[in-house]
Parts: sequence; C-alpha cells; structure tokens
Amino acid sequence: MTSAIATPRKAAASRSRKAATLVDVLIIGAGPSGLSACIKLQEQGITDTVILDRAPRIGGTWALNDYPGLRCDVPSELYSLGYAPKPDWSRTYAPQAEIRDYLEGVARQFGIVDRIRLDTEVTEARWDGKAERWAVSTAAGEKWSARLLVAAPGYIGEAQMPHFPGQEKFRGTIFHSGQWNHAHDLSGERVAVIGCGASAIQFLPAIQPVAKQIVSLQRTPSWVLPKPDFAMPKAASALFRRAPALQKLVREAGLMGLEPSLPVFMNEKLLRRLTHPLGLWNIHRSIKDPEMRRQLTPQHTLGCKRPLFSNDWYEALAQPNVQVVFQGLERITENGIVTEDGTEIAVDTIIFGTGYAVAEPAIYRILKGADGRTLSEHWQGRPRAYQGVAIHGFPNMFMMLGPNSHSVQGSVMWTSEQQAVYIAQAAKTVFGTGIRRFEVQRAVQDDFNAHIDRRLARMPIRGDVCSSYYLDSSGRNQFVWPEFGVNIKRRLHHFDLADYSVQ
Repeated sequence: MTSAIATPRKAAASRSRKAATLVDVLIIGAGPSGLSACIKLQEQGITDTVILDRAPRIGGTWALNDYPGLRCDVPSELYSLGYAPKPDWSRTYAPQAEIRDYLEGVARQFGIVDRIRLDTEVTEARWDGKAERWAVSTAAGEKWSARLLVAAPGYIGEAQMPHFPGQEKFRGTIFHSGQWNHAHDLSGERVAVIGCGASAIQFLPAIQPVAKQIVSLQRTPSWVLPKPDFAMPKAASALFRRAPALQKLVREAGLMGLEPSLPVFMNEKLLRRLTHPLGLWNIHRSIKDPEMRRQLTPQHTLGCKRPLFSNDWYEALAQPNVQVVFQGLERITENGIVTEDGTEIAVDTIIFGTGYAVAEPAIYRILKGADGRTLSEHWQGRPRAYQGVAIHGFPNMFMMLGPNSHSVQGSVMWTSEQQAVYIAQAAKTVFGTGIRRFEVQRAVQDDFNAHIDRRLARMPIRGDVCSSYYLDSSGRNQFVWPEFGVNIKRRLHHFDLADYSVQ
C-alpha cells in the first residue's frame, strides 16, 4: 500500500520558498521496496539518498494498516528480505506488528534511519528537462532536486472509502478496514462487513466473538485455501541463530519449491484440478448447509482473483451470530443497509473491507514525465513498463513493484529485493560514467511487453475469463510477470545500459 504520497493540492500561501535541497537519489516510500532500494544503493557506495514517507512510522503498508487479525498470507520465511534474515519469527505467518517491527529493525541494522523523513507527503514530482533532475515538492513546502527518482509506493494503493446513496445519513459508525477505528468498541454491536477479500477474511473472524451480529455481504465469493499457520518452535529459532546458513538454505529451498507453480498457473485445466479440491475441502470442513456451500463456491478459476488463505474464515461464517448475504450493497439508510434485492438490515456499524486505489493510485497523478503529463495521463488506464521498473517517457526514474513485476512464485519482499539490485546497479553505472539523462527505449519496453503478453495469454487471469483488480482498463493482466523466479532474478541482476537512451 502506498505510504508516501498525497493527492495533488494547491500549495498553502505560507509555504517556504527556500531553495531545493540537492540529493543524488530520492525515494518515495519507506516500505520494504524503499528500504531495499536505499540499502542496495548503499552497497554500491551511493549514500546521498533520502526517503520521504507520509506515514508516522517505517514499514509502508505494515505501518498504515493495523486492523484486527491482520497478518501476512505468505510464510514468514519467504516474506522477508534475503539480506536481512530473521531467525525468530513468532509464527509461520507473521502478524502485522511483527512485520512492521522487523522492517524498522532492518532500517536500523543497515544504518539508514537518518535518511528517512516520516510524516512527509509528496505532492508533486516532475522531471525538469533543463536541469535534468527531478523536482519534488512536499505538503510542508519542502523542495528537493534529485538526479534519480525511485517511486516505491507499493502496489495496492491507498484505502478508498466507497460512497453509496444515503451514506451521509447513517446514524451509526462507518469506517474502512484500511483506516481502522480503534476508538470504536464493537462489543454487542450489529456490524455489516462489506466485501470478502484479503482484509475481510482476516478481520471478520477477529471481531466475530465480540459482535452481537455480523452481516457479511459477499457479491462474489473468493477461493480461500487453508494454510499451515502455527507458532514457530523455539528450537527452530535457536538453530537458525546458530546456523544462519541453514536458514538461508531453507528460504532458498522454499523459493525453489514454488517454481513448479508457474506451469500450473499456465494451464487452466491443471490449475483447477490441483487447487479447487483443496478450496472445496476448506469450505466443506466448516460449512454444513449444502445451499450455503454452493453459494460460497466461487465460479472463477483460482488465481483469476487473488488467492486467499485462512483457517478460520469459513468457521466464522458458520457461527450463529453471522449472517451471510450473497448480494452487493445497494444503498445505506439512517439505521442500516439495503441489499440489491431491496432488503433492509438494521446495523450499528458498517465496515468496508474493500476499496483500494489499485488501478489509479495517487502517485500516478503526481509523477510528471518529460512531456509534462502525469503518469496517469501517460498510461491512460493501461500501465506498461520495462521489467516492472523503467518507464519510457520518465527519464532518470524507476518504479518499484510496477506493472507486470510480480512473480507467481515469490513474494513482494523478494520482488522488491531483486528490483533494488537492478536500480542500484543502474545508479552506479550512470553516476560513474557522468550520464545526466537516461531513459528506457520505447522499442525495448514494447518488446518486453510483447513477450509478456504471449505468456499471459496462457493464464486464467484474462478479461474474457473473469473480473479482477489484476486487470487494467483493456482487460490485460497488469500484475504478473509470468516467468520462473530464477529467470526474473537473472534479468534484474544484470543492468544493461544498451536498453536505454542516454545523454
């Protein structure tokens, strides 16, 4: 999730007009991607860097999101940075606070805390062709001028509160799971949960024991698979401390063990045959009502939408105080919600477990390239990049976790780490040779995307198959890089200046 940017707005009259601070590299975002970029640049001897982030703490999405039940849906050993192992994860799937603390610890370990400016919103970042630098402005009126800009806002985007007719008249409490209202006590309340995605499947089971009644609105149920979540044995943590090479071997074995999943995702029939029975078993073990089982069974192929993992989602839905309604929200009244069939349900609190700016995050509207257009205007709903990091028309800039940068097998931690290696190599090359301006060639970017498109055509994540936030406005999968992780790593560990036009 983005943590460092704000929607463009007019500057306050009282802002400072002092000269811009010069820096070699400016990074937007202090999440896993931004931290990795800063650390890998440091390894290449580039230390004149600054990270700007609007959150009050380091951690990106793990600093901004803290709803009940929040934890990673990737095993802790894989959802970590290879250059910063953690031997003592508390569970196989770590909770939010532990991941946030881990990332803060990484920043301290590598001595980059003093380069991070928290509570700092970036309101504009534009390419200055005359100076051949990026001009960056913040909400506080600060000005920065950077030789290289790294946009690392995360891929989910900021939480967006949906708006329905009558919403302003509701007498109860409304909030978004991404902006959890911890001051509001749900004990004994009637709660409507809108959505059944990655957030809802975590916080609904967490609040179910305290709420009087929960109404779960699920227009399109998702596949939810079980996961081996358990407390890490202390003996394993002690062993990893004594033998870090063993922990590294375990991590690499886990990553390599996921490589065969790519051919499975490239074969829709095989994907259904191997994964759907596990999803059905997860439903059947908790849901006894045959009709409810049928309605909870997704019609799309697993993987078309984000695969979800939970051991207590269906168990929570089966509780007496939970009512599942397989419809969308039509409108909101003073006292409750109205579903698509016109049924009104009285509730005290409404929690939106959906609504993130995935297709159009705020950073698309503040980055302005060589022609003065924003990234949003440049892409027009169809994001394209080279290897997920370089964008033609935006010189001296890299975007982390950009279009088609995510492997099927790894995690965003792994992806951002490999991209950081590429960015650091690029910076060392261009800074060391006196290059003032470099930009990925249009033909190179187009050839890369043509290759990606040929492989995407074999996957079930397509506009003619399903609706998903993975898809852009043209129905193209803008999310996945459909190659083996070893190939992705190889490409991102070899920066080739010949791919770029330089001055």
